[in-house]
Amino acid sequence: MVPQRDAGTFPAELDPAGCRQLIDSSPGCVILDVRTPGEYSEGHLNGAENLDFFCSDFRTKIETRDRERIYVVYCKKGHRGERTRDMMRSCGFIRVVNIRGGIENWKQSGLPVKK
Repeated sequence: MVPQRDAGTFPAELDPAGCRQLIDSSPGCVILDVRTPGEYSEGHLNGAENLDFFCSDFRTKIETRDRERIYVVYCKKGHRGERTRDMMRSCGFIRVVNIRGGIENWKQSGLPVKK
């Protein structure tokens, strides 16, 4: 089931299958990989933008983004993704979801990654 796209019902986190469904059903959805460039180069979701969580201007780069878009964020196992989601929500982003368990869970679920 695809989550509703309004502030009151948008989930904070979805399992990989739910995120895949959200991405597939949401044209213009932004996928943010918040791992390091080295981690990103080892494999990432197709269409994902790399935005290093540890970059000194990470929050500034987040704050300049379009708050009307849908965002799916992920890291390796979920912690940086959760922190990014929380940061984005505190900056006024409403439709942002973390992939539960990060890319590791995504791969364990048999979903594709791009190298």
